[in-house]
Amino acid sequence: MLSISLELILLMALCLSLATIMQTLSGFGFGLLVVASFTLLDVLPLTATTFLVSLLGLVNSTTVVVKNRSAVKLPELKLMLYTGIPLMLLGFILLEYMSAHLTQFLNFILGISILLCCGLMLIGRDRANKQSGRGSFLIAGGVSGLLGGLFSTSGPPLVFQCYKQSWSIEAIRSTLLAVFTIGGIVRVGIALFGTLPELDIMFLIAAAIPLVLLVTHFARKLTPYVDAKWIRIIAITLLGLSGVSLVATSAPSIF
Repeated sequence: MLSISLELILLMALCLSLATIMQTLSGFGFGLLVVASFTLLDVLPLTATTFLVSLLGLVNSTTVVVKNRSAVKLPELKLMLYTGIPLMLLGFILLEYMSAHLTQFLNFILGISILLCCGLMLIGRDRANKQSGRGSFLIAGGVSGLLGGLFSTSGPPLVFQCYKQSWSIEAIRSTLLAVFTIGGIVRVGIALFGTLPELDIMFLIAAAIPLVLLVTHFARKLTPYVDAKWIRIIAITLLGLSGVSLVATSAPSIF
């Protein structure tokens, strides 16, 4: 049973607020920042954290994708889901097993995954003159699904893949949101058959939904006054430091 204290509530609210502000101002990073900070600071068990991220991400993306569904690239969406959904199930099974038996190894993999995602976000995403082949969408969907099943952080491979295409910005964002929405539904659905958060944690998760919506509304008002480039740099730096810390703290017990 997790002990719910004022310190825990404040720490959880601080981490969620910071991640929400970064996500709103830079366009990425919510899932990675929440999972990294919650794991490093031992806010919640990893299984509960990933459930929280999946649920909040689903609430956020569903409200937007319904309005822009006509811009979704359906053939590419299907390709990414063909590999993404099966590997998401595999990732979730691995999470359930390792969270019970190989906690430090799971934290090590999380740290490495965060560092790889940071590297992916630092690579230039020049638009291609022609659309990528089917295989690249299948690979991006598979890697994304595996990360989504393990850590509820499926974004970076898909963002990298879609932003390389010669699509309109509306098509890119709508397609990404469609993948995230469907993936979120699947992720929350399969989580119901795994280790569910305890009742007190479920209460905290429910309380987090209005907090994230409120902070998102506040952060949107800051958008005209903030340089997204610097927010992006800060977000990647925080993620990089989190990844290094997770690797450094878990590696000695593995090797």
